[in-house]
Amino acid sequence: MSWLSETLPIKRASHVYLVQGDQLLLVQEKMDDGSIFYGLPGGKARPGESLAAAAERQVRQETGLTISELNFVSLLEGEILAGTPHACFANFGRFTAQFTGELMPTDPEVVGVSWVPLGQVENLMRYGPPPECEERSPLIWLPTRDFVRGQPRSYYPI
Repeated sequence: MSWLSETLPIKRASHVYLVQGDQLLLVQEKMDDGSIFYGLPGGKARPGESLAAAAERQVRQETGLTISELNFVSLLEGEILAGTPHACFANFGRFTAQFTGELMPTDPEVVGVSWVPLGQVENLMRYGPPPECEERSPLIWLPTRDFVRGQPRSYYPI
């Protein structure tokens, strides 16, 4: 951690691994360049909101599903996008959960929701240079890669 950590804004977010059989639920979002980005359901926590509450709210908006029985999987923590106007200190929680409901996203940024075979998830991981989108950083996808391979760790320093 550098001296910048004390002055950088903090970005807190939650993402959820929703598994059905041998498939993982991914959301698709349209990027500014028109390309489609695949990601986990979830997103930024609001001020004062717990990571668990953010996970529940974001999954409902992005997928239409109601989640319960959140189980912690991993935490990503550290400075991201250093040296850019988007630099921040990040705390990203990853969880698994039970779910009910039908896939009916209400988030206008979500253009699709798909069950993807675990063996194909890594093929959808796209990386790009910051500050385009921090979610395209290999460091952000590393926990998902480990999760689909059955080798998740509880902590990932960024």
